[in-house]
Amino acid sequence: LPAGSSKWIHQDMAVKTFLEKEHGILAMATGTGKTITAMKIINKLFDSGDIRRVIITMYGNDLLDQWAIQIRENYKNKQINYHYAAQKMMKDFVMHPDDSILILSRDSKNLSRLLELFDRLPGDYRNDTLFVFDEVHGAGSNTFVENLSGRLSPYRYRLGLSATPEREYDDAGNDFLLNEIGEVIFEFTLQDAIQKGILCEFNYIPLPYVLTEEEKLKKRKIIAAFNAKKESGEPVDEKDMFTQLALVNKTAVNKLEEFEGLISQRPDLLTKCIIFVQTMEYGEKLQKILVRYSDKYHTYYADDEKINLENFAAGKIDCLLTCKKVSEGIDISSVTNIILFSSDRSKLVTTQRIGRALRLDKNNPEKKATVVDFVIEDSEENDNNADAARAEWLTELSKTRRCEYEK
Repeated sequence: LPAGSSKWIHQDMAVKTFLEKEHGILAMATGTGKTITAMKIINKLFDSGDIRRVIITMYGNDLLDQWAIQIRENYKNKQINYHYAAQKMMKDFVMHPDDSILILSRDSKNLSRLLELFDRLPGDYRNDTLFVFDEVHGAGSNTFVENLSGRLSPYRYRLGLSATPEREYDDAGNDFLLNEIGEVIFEFTLQDAIQKGILCEFNYIPLPYVLTEEEKLKKRKIIAAFNAKKESGEPVDEKDMFTQLALVNKTAVNKLEEFEGLISQRPDLLTKCIIFVQTMEYGEKLQKILVRYSDKYHTYYADDEKINLENFAAGKIDCLLTCKKVSEGIDISSVTNIILFSSDRSKLVTTQRIGRALRLDKNNPEKKATVVDFVIEDSEENDNNADAARAEWLTELSKTRRCEYEK
């Protein structure tokens, strides 16, 4: 990009591309303005009269709430309906569908029901409706493939948003996204965003660990069971085997010792920190270490109250211990440190999780994030080369620097 170019010009390029293509996926890194870009597209299509209604759909009440706030603030002249949590307004939307927006929980039954209702109405709904799928990779699940194949593609305007839309080990899900929503038509990567100063630079700390003999034996038994089924002619899915093997790595007990060794030297890493673990049981083991170094941490699991997330965002809690809850769509710009006890081979989950720490913080303009990861030392136990591949990718990404003209 030439010196003096707009930091946010990629959003306008994405809008232009979508208006030309009319359907497809914008692959934009966390924090680069997917929501704003989507609203720019909505504005253009409403202003030109090409659409009369919008359905915005995604999974998770936290993300749905964020969208609801943005839509209320920016579309005071539109009828806004909500169909998620306790709010059930799909029928209101269908009864008064013109100049209106529906924020819908992403569920194949919800979408199937909505499409059925549209089919009963007079008018060309397939030509003047915009579907927006946030975190679109989630729309490639089995239930979507089974219930919605061939039913979304007839609609003229379909917009998918995701930092990393590819679904690992799932050809059927990827084909569904391609056929029903479209191909990736615009890409703006983490590296692009760091270079332009939209996201901050980060340090990467890969901690080596080894499996116990008991854990190695557990993995050998998983492989043996898989091979036995295969040899007997039973249907087997290699993905299931790798998932089971990965679970052993994700809950390896020696990671805890390596973690304490680091934190005893760098207790600052527990400030403005999110720790991702695979299970609550593993989290309980980790808490026995955390309590020695911090009294301002809290869990945030599925059943924990949202107040814990709000307190963390407000700085009342230093460290949040979680499984998956904050890995998608939650904007807490003060997060500085990410610790990955649970890491996936898939770039999708890792991108979302480290992205939590890469957002700029107006209260800390010199912010530089830190990502702590665990990399298995024994190459024979590094299933499918997952840890090595992830460590190589994150090491290279951590070398990315903001371009001089953006400083």
